[in-house]
Amino acid sequence: MTDDAVSEVVGVMIMLVVTILLVSIVRASASGLIGDSKTPISAELVFVEDSGNNLIFEHRAGDPLTLSSLKLVLGVRDNMTRNIPLNASSFTSTGGNAVQVADRILISFDMSAFASPGEYITYQFYDIESQSLISSGEIQV
Repeated sequence: MTDDAVSEVVGVMIMLVVTILLVSIVRASASGLIGDSKTPISAELVFVEDSGNNLIFEHRAGDPLTLSSLKLVLGVRDNMTRNIPLNASSFTSTGGNAVQVADRILISFDMSAFASPGEYITYQFYDIESQSLISSGEIQV
């Protein structure tokens, strides 16, 4: 009597187990269970004033920010086709590149050239890395 059939069954079972393990690892990493998942920034950025060619926002609450991680999208509330994205090259802060609570962010932007008096400008700050909305609001011109 030979044991050939038993060794073939054991070999097939080992290959099956290895295949199932590999599929499980690939699925877990693809679904985000493995690896570092960046939590979105949570902050409250509030419009404070319009000083000529600068919009001034204040960091009132939440996580510390870096100017280089921010994107601002300005738009006209009644005409959603009129919007403009601004990046960190238009931003300065009282706290330098690191923006803490109570720091102010100055945005180089002339509102009068973008919207007429009485219109509302919407603003949305986004975290560039996670593409998540950080804060939003409206400004009356």
